[in-house]
Amino acid sequence: MRIKYKLIMGIILIVFMLSVGIVYGQGSLYSDPQGRFSFNLPTGWKAATPYDSAQAAYFTYSVQQGTVGEVIVMIEELPFSASIDQYAAAAEENGFKQLPGYKPGTQLPTTIFGLPAIKKNFAFSPQTGLTLQAEAYMFISGNSAYTVLLDVSPDYFAQLQPGFAQAVASFKVQGGAPVAVQPVPQPTPTTQPVPIIPTPTQPTPVPRPTVEPTTPPPSSSDIGGAPPAPSAPVTPAQPVVPTPTQTIPTIPVQPPVTAGMNIYVDPQGRFSIPIPADSTTAQTTEIGVVLNTPGGAGIVVMYTQGEQYVQGMVAQIKPNHQFHGQSQLQAGNRQALVELYSKINPQDNINYATVVVTYPGTPFMIIVTIPADIYNQAQNWILEMIKEVAIK
Repeated sequence: MRIKYKLIMGIILIVFMLSVGIVYGQGSLYSDPQGRFSFNLPTGWKAATPYDSAQAAYFTYSVQQGTVGEVIVMIEELPFSASIDQYAAAAEENGFKQLPGYKPGTQLPTTIFGLPAIKKNFAFSPQTGLTLQAEAYMFISGNSAYTVLLDVSPDYFAQLQPGFAQAVASFKVQGGAPVAVQPVPQPTPTTQPVPIIPTPTQPTPVPRPTVEPTTPPPSSSDIGGAPPAPSAPVTPAQPVVPTPTQTIPTIPVQPPVTAGMNIYVDPQGRFSIPIPADSTTAQTTEIGVVLNTPGGAGIVVMYTQGEQYVQGMVAQIKPNHQFHGQSQLQAGNRQALVELYSKINPQDNINYATVVVTYPGTPFMIIVTIPADIYNQAQNWILEMIKEVAIK
């Protein structure tokens, strides 16, 4: 049995699957291969190959009849700061409640590795006739949200839960360990507020080169790991060999105006967006992508479940950031609402600017987090990204 646990921009989505882990080792002390954490592995549990990219570690407990329990460690890199109560509420609303036959149990505050944590008990029924008992611990360290989850057949819960609780109590987060996402921290001003995006001088327009519809977008094959955008059908004037018809792109991809920009194309065809060249993909999810730029900015692009979802994300940012103002920009045939916030990241004591961009009438949003001291020089590419995005 398996719970497929996908962490999406601060929201947890759980899907249950039946399967068996692939055993590769066991020991009394488990250390994460990437050096992020360690804990004492309970007797009888075996480390197995994670079956989902959101899983940092996966363990199974088996008896003669087969696998009866599993423990999953998941790490989510948060695009903005959140309290453990906020994170637990998001997990409850958007994750646990979505489980079939979900029945909530107790939820109590606790501590893990000296950090505030939430311990949650619940049950769910992934299929008719099968009920599982579960216990989850959640805590936040820096910009990383940890979830340690046990789910087990009720007949074995009393036997396995004490060892699981001891394992969680021994959990240690390694200081200075590498994380999957570069700081997409929350900006806040130290001295003077960061200027709002609409006020800077507009970049000098560069003539847009004419591109025939048969030419694929430049460098689209190596942007953030996304597949190249399909090219339009090619129809030679005098074909010698018939050319098979190719899929027409669902989103028109135009070459970027600003030098040093590439186009990121959503694998699901929902949007395309100009991004700084050499940007790297830190994380992809079902609703978007997290990108890191060479200049130290973090870009979160989301095609969400609806405008209400977008407003919920904005509402989570507002209480923890200083607001500097808002304005509107024309983005093709749409209006873009641009809001500027800032905050000092307590981990590195750096002042960050956070640009939150929403497009009324769409479920789409962009969050850019960038050190305040380089914000002004980055405004050209930020403006182009906001104005030249193509939304399905």
